[in-house]
Amino acid sequence: MDIEQVVNLFQKLNKKEIKASKLGWTQYTTGFDLGIEQAYQDITAFLEDEENFRIVCKHKEKELNTIDKRRMEIAYNIFEPFHKNKLINELNLKIRRKTNELSQILNTYRFTIDGKEVTSVEIDQLLTNEDRNLRKKAYFSRNQINKVLIDNGFIELINLRKELAKAEGSMDFVEYMLKKDELSPNIFNGWKDELKNHINKLNNKRKELAKNYIDADELKPWDEEYLKNIISPSLNTKVDMTNYYFVLRDFFLNFGINMDKYNITYDIFPRKNKSEWGYNFRIEVGKDSRVLANVKNRYSEYKTLLHESGHAIHSFLQDPNEIILNEGISGIVTEGIANLFGSFIYDKLFYKYFFDDSVENEFNKIKEYEKLNYLRFIGNIFFDHELYRNNITSLEDIYDIYYKVYKDLFGDKPLEEEPPFGYRIHYTTHPIYMHNYFMGDVTCEMLRKVFCEKQSVDNITEKPTEFIQFLIEDVIKPSGLYKYEELFEKISGEPFSLKWYF
Repeated sequence: MDIEQVVNLFQKLNKKEIKASKLGWTQYTTGFDLGIEQAYQDITAFLEDEENFRIVCKHKEKELNTIDKRRMEIAYNIFEPFHKNKLINELNLKIRRKTNELSQILNTYRFTIDGKEVTSVEIDQLLTNEDRNLRKKAYFSRNQINKVLIDNGFIELINLRKELAKAEGSMDFVEYMLKKDELSPNIFNGWKDELKNHINKLNNKRKELAKNYIDADELKPWDEEYLKNIISPSLNTKVDMTNYYFVLRDFFLNFGINMDKYNITYDIFPRKNKSEWGYNFRIEVGKDSRVLANVKNRYSEYKTLLHESGHAIHSFLQDPNEIILNEGISGIVTEGIANLFGSFIYDKLFYKYFFDDSVENEFNKIKEYEKLNYLRFIGNIFFDHELYRNNITSLEDIYDIYYKVYKDLFGDKPLEEEPPFGYRIHYTTHPIYMHNYFMGDVTCEMLRKVFCEKQSVDNITEKPTEFIQFLIEDVIKPSGLYKYEELFEKISGEPFSLKWYF
């Protein structure tokens, strides 16, 4: 291989990343930091090493085949930011330290309602309660973390990221992150206009449902989970989650995937000092993947397990020897595959393990509504962008931006209390990332339609094993070879467009 020296570099880098990922798993599952900052400093030192970068640059200039050229493009993009100037390296170190400090706070923080500590899982369940005042109280309990984050340097973190973007020569941090993810800087241009009619349809639908189901003029944020429970009460059905693995294993066997062959670790029940979000830790591709979740015996919670298991299985369907190409896989592709498996919670292929066909009608209704209502998630995406496009000096500035975004997009009015935003950990640990979920869903819908057209079927569940082969051959294998927009067009035959979602 013409680039063997570079491959050897990435094997060494991969070992350092595995160590950091294992330490991240420990922090997120126990609350203990056993040396994450040092692990990331070791990675940074390796990437800053002049000799390592010289090797990359030397091989990048060689006459290479198409695949090795792509490998070298990815390698160069990873090393090059650490060899611009000292300021950029110092800023990256400060950002990493502050992010780690705030993520530690987020992972161990617990909300309270009426003086009693509650978990996020319990809040989720309270949001399905008939008592609207209790739902409202549960919803606003999540704003308790906002000030804690500000007091501990959230605005400082935003400003550090703005400084980094400026030092990198980007217009703003949004553009910087899109470039880093190999996405066009104009990828979001036109979204508001393109979605306007669909959002009008959503707003009308929400008013109709509020009137019909809760005798109210409008649907408030604390009504949404309750409404879903009314449309589809089976979602709130109590189930025994202790046998979750066997359910997941049997489901994935429908696709010819035997989870018993994979080294997937699960940690799914809540406890003190454990992160209350859902994650997949890709410790080592094809060898070690770990799923963190928080469930409490509700059928709806399987959606998270399906999503995170989708991430884990994706890791095992990749080639572990393609260390460099695997670094080039877009987050949109990974989230799209995970979302695809998460969506099966409404499909007979999965719900047959819990219900008979009597749930089909309600699941079809809730699936249709959730797909439309998911447009509101775009508010999170654009709010994240605006944090880096406005001058922020206080928590009130953040609230002003929040309300402006949601007013412009959906016509929302300000809430009676401070809007919960800080509890969503992405703003702190994964900025300018949330578009991966929505664009992943667009990709997911495109893959469904392309496969069904090729196979002359109405649903991918008619040929599940063939679908997995399509996913492996047309999506997973080539996904590192192409930038996301190139891959999307290669599969669909058209440039990326939101039209595939509808």
